[in-house]
Amino acid sequence: MTTTLVDQDLAYRAQTTLTAYAWAADSGDLDTLRDLALEDIAVTQTTQEKHGIENFLDIYRAFAASETEVSRHVVTNTLVTPEGDGVRIDAYFEATLFNPGGTSRIFGRYSDSLLEVDGDLKIKHKRIFVDRVMALPTATAAFVPYGSSDS
Repeated sequence: MTTTLVDQDLAYRAQTTLTAYAWAADSGDLDTLRDLALEDIAVTQTTQEKHGIENFLDIYRAFAASETEVSRHVVTNTLVTPEGDGVRIDAYFEATLFNPGGTSRIFGRYSDSLLEVDGDLKIKHKRIFVDRVMALPTATAAFVPYGSSDS
């Protein structure tokens, strides 16, 4: 298999866009999510596809209204390739969701199409494919720093 990769600068910019997305999703930062996306964004979650910025943001509004107290996304193994007049960034992700009744770890893949607009890469099509969900016991927020007087 031969894959044509983009130059390092463009790859870094695409990775930065995906990292900013993960931080914004975790923090419920709808303004940043809006800034990262095109107005006519398409979003695919496994088999369901929606169009438009408000439908995209509705996903994160619903997430913010859920019982999830904390979420953390980890994005790895990014591969950035040319796609039409933009780039495609493929990556693995793991999202850990902490809820009062348990913890979930979601394992999946992103395959996002990005376009350059006024010097920024914007999400044209956000694709989220979930491979597995792992249910875990409730996690605690308690932590005692190592070497402290309480440890």
